[in-house]
Amino acid sequence: MPRTPSFRPIRTGLVALLITLALITVAGSPPVGATSAKPVATYNNPLMSDIAQAFSDVGLIRAKDGAWYSYATNTSLTRENADNGGPQHLIPMVRSTDLVHWEFLGDAFSAENHPEWAPWPQKGYWAPDVRYVDGQYYMYYSAPSSTPLGAAIGLAISSSPAGPWKDIGHPVVDFVADSEVMEIDPMMFIDDDGTKYLYYGSFRRGGLHVVRLSPDGRTTVGASQQVVAGERGEGTWVTKRGPWYYLFYSGYGCCMGDVGGGGYPVLVGRSASPTGPFVDENGVSLTAAQPGGTIVNSFNGNSLSATGHNAVTVDRSGQQWNLVNSDIRADHTWGGRPQSMDRLDWIGGWPTVRAGEWTSDQPQPAPAATSTVPSSFNESTDLSDWRALAGEWTVGQDASSGGYAESAGASSLLVSRTSGPADYRVEADLRTSAGKAGLVFAYHSPRNYSVAWLDPERGSLRVEQRVGGRLVSNSESALYQGFRYDTWHSVSVEVRGDRATIQVAPALGDNPLGELNVRLANGLAGPAQVGLAGAAQGDNVGMTKLYQPVSRKVPDPHVGRALSAFSDEFNGADSQWQWTGANQGHLENGQLVWDTQATDLSKKDNLATVLLRDAPQGDYTVETRVSLPFQGSTGNARAGLIAWASRTQSLQLAPTRTGAVRQAFLWPGADASPWPEAIQLGPSADTMWLRLRHTTQPGTGEHLFQAATSLDGRHWQWGSYWYLPADAGPLKLGLISMGGTGSTARFDYVRTYES
Repeated sequence: MPRTPSFRPIRTGLVALLITLALITVAGSPPVGATSAKPVATYNNPLMSDIAQAFSDVGLIRAKDGAWYSYATNTSLTRENADNGGPQHLIPMVRSTDLVHWEFLGDAFSAENHPEWAPWPQKGYWAPDVRYVDGQYYMYYSAPSSTPLGAAIGLAISSSPAGPWKDIGHPVVDFVADSEVMEIDPMMFIDDDGTKYLYYGSFRRGGLHVVRLSPDGRTTVGASQQVVAGERGEGTWVTKRGPWYYLFYSGYGCCMGDVGGGGYPVLVGRSASPTGPFVDENGVSLTAAQPGGTIVNSFNGNSLSATGHNAVTVDRSGQQWNLVNSDIRADHTWGGRPQSMDRLDWIGGWPTVRAGEWTSDQPQPAPAATSTVPSSFNESTDLSDWRALAGEWTVGQDASSGGYAESAGASSLLVSRTSGPADYRVEADLRTSAGKAGLVFAYHSPRNYSVAWLDPERGSLRVEQRVGGRLVSNSESALYQGFRYDTWHSVSVEVRGDRATIQVAPALGDNPLGELNVRLANGLAGPAQVGLAGAAQGDNVGMTKLYQPVSRKVPDPHVGRALSAFSDEFNGADSQWQWTGANQGHLENGQLVWDTQATDLSKKDNLATVLLRDAPQGDYTVETRVSLPFQGSTGNARAGLIAWASRTQSLQLAPTRTGAVRQAFLWPGADASPWPEAIQLGPSADTMWLRLRHTTQPGTGEHLFQAATSLDGRHWQWGSYWYLPADAGPLKLGLISMGGTGSTARFDYVRTYES
């Protein structure tokens, strides 16, 4: 969710001058063509600290000049600018050739080109999403209205990823005077049948929605439909992988609060359709009354919190990367939300950041930014690094992508002079207006090679394999009617052993519009050369060693032997328990039965009663099984575990009613409502198991607590950490049942274990 706190501008001198100019005019294109990035061994989060300490709600694209471009919600950009009361940047734009080093380009909007249909300047423009569509760049964005919660979604178009941008003159999704859906955080998605969709929404009762777009992407078609439950999340990102559409979204804690910025977890569900229904790894629907969501990224106890509102891209090796907002815990109150980035892994059909370690704050291996066999065709016009085996090849120039290689002959063939590794990824941007255009891979000789063709005559992505001069394999995947072969499309080939996966997409890292999986013919596996074929225009051709996928998540936390002195099966009275107020519950048939109280911990003069006992020393895990009917509950009724040093220095772990849905939260502090700081966990249920694990942060002595939930008591979904200060204490553990009337909690036990 956007906000306009105090962010900081760039320093002084030339860079400051560029920023000032950007405020009065729209940024123009940088020099086209990605320069060859020097290999970077490692990087540190947060990113862009030299130019943008505030860069949130990121939009991200790998453009046709080979570079990555990123766009943000309106911001002061730097701490210095914020401290000096400087102006806001209206969708600032940055560019990188390696995802680590970024340059500031300017702002997308100014007083001269802002959308005239939206109030100016009001609250600025939020959450841009940029896509390459048939030769142009489309930027969808949110435009807040003059009312507190009003918003609409607009569209600006440019021939360059750096602008200048021209708004289409009307909203794509107009202001709606209701309280059901907030029209923010757009994400445009093109399916493999060519249909365009727009996802949007936030934390209102209507949740997140998807609506079909017209073929030109400028208007909606038909009614929208809900894909994520109300009061659950925002910041949708959708990608297709194999047969599944994965919908990412981010939960509570984006940017407010007084306990460290919140968690802002990234969650995901998947579906066989872009319109849903989406379910999590437990099979729970994202639109259920107790909605699902598999955790992709959450707070892990390090120096960066609120790590959500994600965008996904791919480096030159094929490794995917997850970019998120983040807050620096030690300095969260100023509200910068800088960008952070980490490896996105796919394990068992589900995405997770760093195999479940989540956002890093220590040096990490950098993305693969250079290729073993690269060419953007910008350095020279003599093609000296290539061999023209057939046809005449020349270098042309494109205003937005720079140099490219081209040939008019249907049998033309251009190959690299050098070979790459045995397992590799090949990339290129292709277009043609005179015949089929091909990306050559697995090239060993003029008689032994493969070509991935964009074939307008057959209307397909096609792969030919030739051995000994003969065509031995021809595989084909139809492309949608209306596919624009005359505009740039990105083709990638990943070869691992004798298997190859071939995709075509609007831009590298975007949703595939066609895909083939083939076995390489005998003699075509191993180190090979790459190239171009046919009546093609080709750019950004590169071969890079293929990434090595991570196949195992980090192990779940260990739960050791039971600590009977800190456990209770509720078979009789236990003198170790103490009520903080009047006795509330009673024992019945081996359960603690406790009506939810109307009060909570937010008001000193009207506190809910909590049941507490001393916590053990060292590391431990406490567990309970609780039944709490959702139907009939009111307010923020909840029941579960609590870690307690005081009323305000406490952590609640409980399924909690939030409007029409119920969610499991790790809840820092004593606020009356989980919004905005409580952190969503796995799905809740009327009967569920809860665990809260305590460890001590090395160096600082902070008490770290990690929460886990289970729907069956055997399979646990470990979620966010949160912390209590090192000097908090003495620590106690206990139970809560509060926040709204109308429900009765039944606890089966409290069991504490060594960790």
